[in-house]
Amino acid sequence: MGKSQVASLCALTVVAGICLPLLAGCSSTPAGTGTTVKQVAELKGSGLVTGDEFGSSVAIAGTTAVVGSSGGAYAGRAYVFQKGASGWTEVAVLKGSDTTAGDRFGSAVAVSGTTAVVGAYDHAKDAGRAYVFQKTGSSWAQVAELKASDTVNDDYFGWSVAISGPTVMVGAVGHDKYTGRAYMFEKRASGWTETAELQGSGTVAEDGFGTSIGIDGTVAIVGAEGYAKGRGRAYLFSRIGSAWTQIAVLKASDTIDGDNFGTSVAIAPTTAVVGAYGRANFAGRAYVFEDTGTGWAQAAELKGSDTTTGDYFGISVAISGTSIVVGAYDHANDTGRGYVFEKEASGWKQTAELKGSDTVEDDYLGSSVAISGTTTLAGAYGQAKYAGRAYVFKT
Repeated sequence: MGKSQVASLCALTVVAGICLPLLAGCSSTPAGTGTTVKQVAELKGSGLVTGDEFGSSVAIAGTTAVVGSSGGAYAGRAYVFQKGASGWTEVAVLKGSDTTAGDRFGSAVAVSGTTAVVGAYDHAKDAGRAYVFQKTGSSWAQVAELKASDTVNDDYFGWSVAISGPTVMVGAVGHDKYTGRAYMFEKRASGWTETAELQGSGTVAEDGFGTSIGIDGTVAIVGAEGYAKGRGRAYLFSRIGSAWTQIAVLKASDTIDGDNFGTSVAIAPTTAVVGAYGRANFAGRAYVFEDTGTGWAQAAELKGSDTTTGDYFGISVAISGTSIVVGAYDHANDTGRGYVFEKEASGWKQTAELKGSDTVEDDYLGSSVAISGTTTLAGAYGQAKYAGRAYVFKT
């Protein structure tokens, strides 16, 4: 199973929650069409040490960013950063109320408004959990611990998480011999309640439904990278009334066995993007699908302007409006890159290539990506001997 976001002006770096001038390494990152992209912050969680893997997962919504750190002793943490007048500052460190060594809390994160959700897929003999945190005033506190109604050992519930308003979605890739499931939870007056269990049509053992998930309002997407000997599929669901119904099965126009289409997914109301990191001898691709009004159809096949064999382009994807970001964490001897694409009149065009001001080999920038408006966040969990970093870019 695959697992799954430089300033031309000196910007700010956040180290242990303190904003400091970024005096070294300020440079311009070339964009695919000549556009300038600026790194505006380098994030580091307080107390990080070698092996913590900060940047394992990232999420962003407006001026709030959440970065997962699932390594170290593998209990894991998630760090919340807020953008203020002086830059990005750490405002909270999240941990589950009952997480212990080996739980991998922080392996998946999501945020919407003042609510964050964090996955811990190895909790309770790999049954897994997801934890919901709410911001009240200036403080973040856990308000719920989620598990599915039929979760058992080795389900890996929390492998993937997503949130949109009052709806949390959690993937359990290991359920039923890796057939996989995805679960919907709604915020009610009495708390967070499971409202749906999703399964893709035709999925069987080893398909990995729930490898990746995404949700935007009343539309959701679930990746199943193992489907049909690793060709992969992605499934679209729509909420009609109180029920979630499958409305489409997505596959790419040219995928073959081992392409792992569905290893990463993201969705906006009428646009979906699906990563296939195994495509073309692991150079990788990402595919864009659009709602035509009569159904969903492939609109573009994306690749980085300089990606080559073994780059794993598509290991992570994110979308915001008409902007898509795709991670390629093995590019340049595992230094990693992020690629930004914009929808133009002529189609989807690459407009930026992202790398950190201090990234080097084995940093794996792009292992996780997120985007909100013109702000992109890319995780580099291998940086500084796997202590990890996350980089904020303005495009």
